[in-house]
Amino acid sequence: EEDVAHADNPLLQLGVQLAVDGTPQDVMREILETEVEAMAERHKQGEALFSTMGGFAPTLGIIGTVMGLVHMLGTLNDPQGMGPAIASAFLATLYGVALANLVLLPLAHKLRRRSDEEVVFSQMLVEGILAIQSGDGPRTVEAKMRAFLSPVQKASARVRER
Repeated sequence: EEDVAHADNPLLQLGVQLAVDGTPQDVMREILETEVEAMAERHKQGEALFSTMGGFAPTLGIIGTVMGLVHMLGTLNDPQGMGPAIASAFLATLYGVALANLVLLPLAHKLRRRSDEEVVFSQMLVEGILAIQSGDGPRTVEAKMRAFLSPVQKASARVRER
């Protein structure tokens, strides 16, 4: 019980504490899976924010372009100023598209990928805690947890074990 307080992962702390307290396995599974689902939902909110911003950025760029062109049309009596005005108007579109595709959407994708990785890790942790609580042997616990690893991760783990 004292060692669990030093664990870095709150889900691990909760799972071990529930196991130590003698919580029934079905109740433990329900509590831990609810924690994992709530975490995934929180992560979706951050990813959705950047996805939405990435969707609106090109539109805002086009609005900036239209405003720049309207401004340029207001100065038709200065033909020499039209070229630079048109160029600066179209820069707004470039900025909007670049912001969306080079910053916001990749950031949303990265958040989604990291969230997916954390969810899989958390599910693996839940299965490991429940396996230990049910009295499974070390090899069985290991086999249950290895099921979550990709073939590359499994091969990498075998190399490290040697």
